[in-house]
Amino acid sequence: MTDDESPIDKAFGLAPMGNQTTAVSTIIAKAHDDSAREDFTFARANVREVVENANDAIAKLAIIADQSQNPRAFEVLAKLMDTAVVASKHLLELQKEIRTIDKADVPHDESAKSVTNNLFVGSTAELSKMLQSMRDKEQ
Repeated sequence: MTDDESPIDKAFGLAPMGNQTTAVSTIIAKAHDDSAREDFTFARANVREVVENANDAIAKLAIIADQSQNPRAFEVLAKLMDTAVVASKHLLELQKEIRTIDKADVPHDESAKSVTNNLFVGSTAELSKMLQSMRDKEQ
């Protein structure tokens, strides 16, 4: 029995799995990145199509409402115009959301963080030792 092989693996004749945590986390990270971008593209295409179709329908419905002078036709036209405006706003919200997702997906560089307020709690002797050790590391 090797170090990687557990008693259960040996009893059932299974091969050791090895280190699966890195493989799983890589798959999850890749799925997260890919699915967010694909979903955004899909949703954006759908919303754009709805807006374009609504604009065509508004133009046709405006002609019908003007010719018929039917109050219901004007009501439907107003509702369709409102729906087109909501869909346009949703398209802008999608842009904002994908930018938020992209920012969250970018790995953070720990060295790029700036410290605006730094406070050392300890004695001056401890501070001197810490500064001396930092100087020694640099050399």
